[in-house]
Amino acid sequence: MRWVRLAAMAVGAGLVTASAVPTGVAATSISVPAGFRASRIELSGPAQPLNVARDRATLVATVKDWSGKVRSNVQVTFSVLSGPDKGYSEKQTTDTSGTARTKNGVADQKQPGIDAVQASYNDGLEIHKSQRVFVVWLSGPPARSVTSDAQITVSPTCFQPASAAQTTSDRFASLKPIAIAGSAPSTTETGAINVVGQEFDPFSKVLITFDAGPGGRPQNFQAQTDGFGAFSTTITVTEPAEGTHLIRADDFRQREADTTYTVPCFMPSLALDPAIGPPGFVTTAVGTGFPPNSTIVLLNWMQPDIASPPAAVVLRTLPDGSFQYPVLILYHDIIGPRTVQAIVANPNGANAGAAIEADAPFLVTPGRSQPPDFVLRR
Repeated sequence: MRWVRLAAMAVGAGLVTASAVPTGVAATSISVPAGFRASRIELSGPAQPLNVARDRATLVATVKDWSGKVRSNVQVTFSVLSGPDKGYSEKQTTDTSGTARTKNGVADQKQPGIDAVQASYNDGLEIHKSQRVFVVWLSGPPARSVTSDAQITVSPTCFQPASAAQTTSDRFASLKPIAIAGSAPSTTETGAINVVGQEFDPFSKVLITFDAGPGGRPQNFQAQTDGFGAFSTTITVTEPAEGTHLIRADDFRQREADTTYTVPCFMPSLALDPAIGPPGFVTTAVGTGFPPNSTIVLLNWMQPDIASPPAAVVLRTLPDGSFQYPVLILYHDIIGPRTVQAIVANPNGANAGAAIEADAPFLVTPGRSQPPDFVLRR
């Protein structure tokens, strides 16, 4: 787990008047458009599954500024992070409506599966990242369960990988961010899922298949129903790549049931408005896509540390999972890059993986604006 420390988001009397958020009260509404990411870029893709070797996935990204105005002439990069087309990349420029659309599109010539796609753009200081969109590829009609009264539920219904924070967070475009203490997350994670079934055949064995969808890597488990056709069992699975995955239960006596499991649980976004300023400057941390109505912990800048007392405010996200909060850049802070974190406990329980986290970069400079080739001399 990462090593974390409580931040000085409101430092002593210097920011008391600037932070009029009483203990336990939600922060004020954000300035970005409702439902839009703090990173100011949104991505959309095909709503329906596509056919391998026949279809192309058209992707559309929208870029807006803090006031909600669209941004034209911004180069957007579309990238496939995981799935059968991992490594695919395409660059397009936003038009007068602030949208960039792929011309080539992702065309899967390999195998069924789920592509996790992300759009990003570089404003010279940082790289802004969209949420991930999942493109489902099929090689034929999807297999369907036998119609029956059987049903299954799973808990938790999702998993948050430890690597999700890095995937979702904006980062410096050219500066090397200060390293975060702690070990790197494992590339392979496991999770425990409680599966409850009802209306199956009494006193029968049930095959539970995790990740049974197209292109998945099925993992099989066995359960036993009681005299009422019910069962409850906990399975430990190797977590798959991002996407919506199928879980199926079958007693091979004409009783089948499906449900879904999502990776990740949340795709939060965190940004500082503005992301550059001098010591003594007050910027604003803006977050979107976090769990709603949840206590959020704003953590300290990464090393080197700033010795400051913790904030005396309990900050909570709004019902839409957003928040905003003023952040003071201390007068005695040193010049250079900083990274701030926002972390919320995973509301889906201990078996749902990591906490919900997003990071945001900030550059401390002698002045608000600097030429692109600025170099500090010590």
